Amino acid sequence: MGRVREFVAIDVGEAGGEGVRIAPAHLTLRFLGGVEPARNAGIVEALGRVASAVPPFTLQLQGVGAFPSARRPRVVWQGVGAGRAELVDLAQRVRTALEPEFGPDREAFVPHLTLFRVRSPRDLEAALELLSRRRIAPPAREARVSELLLKESVLGARGAVHQTLAAVPLGRETAGSR
Repeated sequence: MGRVREFVAIDVGEAGGEGVRIAPAHLTLRFLGGVEPARNAGIVEALGRVASAVPPFTLQLQGVGAFPSARRPRVVWQGVGAGRAELVDLAQRVRTALEPEFGPDREAFVPHLTLFRVRSPRDLEAALELLSRRRIAPPAREARVSELLLKESVLGARGAVHQTLAAVPLGRETAGSR
């Protein structure tokens, strides 16, 4: 079997809002690229070491922004407020654990939930309306982070389809992690 496009993520429920399709959503912590499936056991083992040391936590998704800028949006996203420090720490731990196998991640980690990619004039219009506040942004909401996911990404004509290959629960709840 050939290589599979894989990444490590957390689940944040569903994303969407007025004019933005509702879909299962995740925040990517580390893109791995093409991976031979035989390497997945080692990846899951490394993720298990990270997950066991991190208690579950809650984050808040809020606001909107765009990459590379609001004037030239290619990706429209919702940001992370509360829980941001915990999320950045978790991402750094994942990146460090996978660095021996995959090398350093050259992309800076910017906590965000991709709402949609701008691929057409219609997408651009929706993005500009959302970013200029002429369209209502998705409401702020909380998401419970309780596991790391190893996911597969299959690219198709209608965009990427993601499948969970493994779920690794985060460590035990503590009094301060709720």
